[in-house]
Amino acid sequence: MTAMSFDRRLFLAGGLALAVGACQRRNMGDMVVDSRTDRMYGMRSDNSVFTDAQLYPNRRLKLSLRNMSGDPVWDLDGTRDTLMQGYLAKGYEASDGTDFGLKIDLNVIRSQQYDVDITAQFGFLGAAAGAVAGGVAGHVSGYGAVTGASVGMAAGAALGTLASYFTADHIYVVVTEATFAVRRNATKPRRVVTFDGSPRIEDWEESGYGSFTKVHRVLISNYGGGRSVSQLDMAEDIRQRQIRSLISLV
Repeated sequence: MTAMSFDRRLFLAGGLALAVGACQRRNMGDMVVDSRTDRMYGMRSDNSVFTDAQLYPNRRLKLSLRNMSGDPVWDLDGTRDTLMQGYLAKGYEASDGTDFGLKIDLNVIRSQQYDVDITAQFGFLGAAAGAVAGGVAGHVSGYGAVTGASVGMAAGAALGTLASYFTADHIYVVVTEATFAVRRNATKPRRVVTFDGSPRIEDWEESGYGSFTKVHRVLISNYGGGRSVSQLDMAEDIRQRQIRSLISLV
């Protein structure tokens, strides 16, 4: 092998590496790019809950999980177990269903591929900054430039950024309505006995009709897009990200 041919190969290899690097997408706005798959991901919520398990004398947690989206990809039993393990690791305690002091209700209300309706329904997914990106999406997805701009106006930088890169069929969105509530004294400790070095012993008594003294509601959405991915593959990525977001709720 001559020195000239060796140098030529090095030149070609270097040029190819630069070309590949130039094609890789950079993180845009609240979007994160997975360098291995070239998929883009984002997360938004319309509120937050600032709390800690140690604030509550009765930190027994009751967890309810519903799927009103109708998307069969969700394994509710498996998801519930994963979520509860995450909450237990943060200092909450599992309830038997009757002795709880805290309640988390999670309702998956949308789990679907991208469409115009989802951007209009959930304004917290973005702001007017997505109009330009939406205009580009109009050509990519077949909506047309005017309609695409309207989509971007509703979706904002978040979904608008995705739509500027991928067709509608390659974008997946999950929205969950999360409710965190503190139970009023439906039950109260009648007697607390503590011995040195022994666990706390509690005896509970009923104190009347139950209700919640504080209720916090948060809409949480995870979304992502990619090319040449099936709905099932993309949904699994987004579902796992949504679970991690829901564990971080409290």
